[in-house]
Amino acid sequence: MTDASFSVAMILAAGRGERMRPLSLAVPKPALDLPDGPVVASAMRLAATAGVERIVVNTWHLSQRMARAVSEVELDRVEVVVSAENRLMGTAGGLALARHRGLLGDDGPVLVFNGDAVLNLDIAALGKRHHETAATVTLALLPHLDPNRWSRVLLDSVGRVEAIRAPGRPDALEVPFLYPGVMALSREALDALPVEPGQAPQLIWGPAQKTGQLAGEVVSGYWREIGTPSSYFEMVVQKLAGRTMIHSTASVDPSASLTGSFVSRHAVIEAKTVVEESVVGEGATVRKGARVVRSVLLGAVEAVPGELLEDEIRARPTNAG
Repeated sequence: MTDASFSVAMILAAGRGERMRPLSLAVPKPALDLPDGPVVASAMRLAATAGVERIVVNTWHLSQRMARAVSEVELDRVEVVVSAENRLMGTAGGLALARHRGLLGDDGPVLVFNGDAVLNLDIAALGKRHHETAATVTLALLPHLDPNRWSRVLLDSVGRVEAIRAPGRPDALEVPFLYPGVMALSREALDALPVEPGQAPQLIWGPAQKTGQLAGEVVSGYWREIGTPSSYFEMVVQKLAGRTMIHSTASVDPSASLTGSFVSRHAVIEAKTVVEESVVGEGATVRKGARVVRSVLLGAVEAVPGELLEDEIRARPTNAG
């Protein structure tokens, strides 16, 4: 392991995903299927690219379904471990529990990712800065995409975080940065966490900022949060780029007409249906003669025979997972 590398990463994927409802009632937000794998696969692949030897993913909401999604992501030479929580521990508590279980190793910093985004960042500078400074926490940052939508991180002249402000219009001289859910956490900060429910801003960032040890490193690359049904739908459409993709386990009648759509595992599309720019997700059914346009179906739901379903989101849990 080089001075600027990480041996272990943790991906936070345990939450309820309340803004993603009703989809997250059927499938955990990080486990939602995209044409190239579940949402969480993006963070897992980036962690593997960073050279980690182990990835730990915490689960709680629909834990078995989340664990299944993690197991389906293929990575070379990386051990993947699930840390299932009996109660929701929060971002800091989940890290503390994984540490307590011996899943995060004994020394060195930990690379931490939120599991609910599609991202491809160059985080080499993050590791370099974290190893070269005395910071206990180093946040990856991007030039802000929309200060009115997401919190704003402000840096001082030497790269320390001087403020984290709520979404809103920046001040005249303010240079806001966006936190895309990637941070380097020192062993010191990790070991200080109590094994109880708690969140990173209060238990990790706050103490580090008070002692001048919360740093930020501006990185380059791509990031999109998958936080709501509309953002999920938009990401599927973007990845399809006009194509139609059908999972090998789906059942699609030859007389059905599909355009620019994603048909996920175990979905059923019956005869003489029309599906246009839509997601027919895991377990969903489009009955004979129905038409589905710019919509998402997921779980134990269906478009009934002859129904026109347009610009709708339907989801319901299945018995599995």
